[in-house]
Amino acid sequence: MLLRHLNGGGHVGILIDQKMNDGIPVPFFGRDAMTAPAAAVLGIKLNLPLCPTRTERLGGARFRLTVLPPEEYPTSGDRNADVRILMERLNGLLEDWIRDKPAQWLWIHRRWPD
Repeated sequence: MLLRHLNGGGHVGILIDQKMNDGIPVPFFGRDAMTAPAAAVLGIKLNLPLCPTRTERLGGARFRLTVLPPEEYPTSGDRNADVRILMERLNGLLEDWIRDKPAQWLWIHRRWPD
């Protein structure tokens, strides 16, 4: 159903900051964190624009949504390497956003293994 939706021109939002035990290890704040690669896998496989999006709480029920231009896909010829490179870039962007406004982020699970 997701693939049909995307192939039909639909849009989806994928949260990349959730721990995924069967994800791939990608640096996040200097430590490997198991990261869901779905955004990169789908984007590369279907050649879809992958636009990082940031949501900020402004107070009450007001939010600011910032949509960045589409990411450029790596083209090493090795799909697994390209997925990792893209997820490293996205995690780096997420780190920058968190450093900019740490009060905007809340994790209720262990992001890094012990």
